[in-house]
Amino acid sequence: MDNYRVELDQETGLYCTLHLFTNVTNISEIREKVIGGELRCCVVKASLIIDAFQAIVAANKVALNAKQNRLITKNIYTEVLFYLSTTKKISRALTEFGINDNDKNILIILIHELGEEQSLLEEVLGSIKGERVPISRIQEYTDMNLIKKIYKIDEDELRVSSLVNAIVSRISCKDFML
Repeated sequence: MDNYRVELDQETGLYCTLHLFTNVTNISEIREKVIGGELRCCVVKASLIIDAFQAIVAANKVALNAKQNRLITKNIYTEVLFYLSTTKKISRALTEFGINDNDKNILIILIHELGEEQSLLEEVLGSIKGERVPISRIQEYTDMNLIKKIYKIDEDELRVSSLVNAIVSRISCKDFML
């Protein structure tokens, strides 16, 4: 299993770890646990993630905002969903990128201090009934057309930029758009 952990901006002292699950059979239970604060993680529709970098950029923005007490949603995990989205409406961002009962493939995003990862991981892994697959396979579960629609990316833009770069640019610039 490729464990995908990245150190976020050094100023934050935080790390981001990603885990990809497929064929998940208990989505509604996972969603209830996340909403109830029992699971300290962000759970994203895998279909809306084209590359791990997309999730890392959003997590890094969230970590920096948390350090500066500037969270819009007041929770780092909902904040990741908010930053992945292009909308200014929190509820729409959570609906768009958060999981629903039809989802089977999910990306788990952990934001943690060094040494905190294992306890968070045990908490999360024990709650997910599905197959854990390498993050390097994320594009197998990506819905390219849906991503282009959500991020409003057309073919003209893709002639001069990759899809990942177009998405990351939008995530990076979200603060300026708000």
